Amino acid sequence: MTHPDWPAFVSAIVAEPSDDIPRLVAADFLEENGDPDRGMFIRVQVELGRLAAAGLYGTPQAVELRRREHAFLGPKAVFRHLWAAEDCPELVRAAGGGRVHFEGAERLAWRRGFVDAVACPADEWLRHGAAVRARNPVRAVELDGCDRITRDAWYAGLPALRGLEHLVCDFAHVNDLEWLRGWLPGTAADWIPL
Repeated sequence: MTHPDWPAFVSAIVAEPSDDIPRLVAADFLEENGDPDRGMFIRVQVELGRLAAAGLYGTPQAVELRRREHAFLGPKAVFRHLWAAEDCPELVRAAGGGRVHFEGAERLAWRRGFVDAVACPADEWLRHGAAVRARNPVRAVELDGCDRITRDAWYAGLPALRGLEHLVCDFAHVNDLEWLRGWLPGTAADWIPL
């Protein structure tokens, strides 16, 4: 969304990621300003989240909403790739060759209409994660290639990590994860051994 008011909506969502009201206000805004598909997608995922929280994920209403969600996120869906490239341009890139496709869109998981989780190389996240999180309420990150990152690079990349709810790293030694945990209070950090 290129509308000059859109960043204010995103900032409100990032500031209060557990509140659905800013998300639904953003959905209204999108529907009124030329992006009704993204607005509908947000509404569908917010309602799915509410049904899941109430233990109603198997109801006919939830089944219908998942069908609609699949139209936006399924393997043949175009929207997911376009939104991913717009919301996370540092991690998702258009690739040419006969037919344009977007590399990296599969690394993103959407929840309640926005990017909620990312899986990517550690060096990319440390360079770009802070910018991605300024535009998305990312709660969880899974990083690979963690052993190739120097301690200085981890220090420099702490703004991309602080405040995450969940972090998964593939270190060769759990001691490296223990060291990183010390810098990330409040973040549940897990280890995938190499």
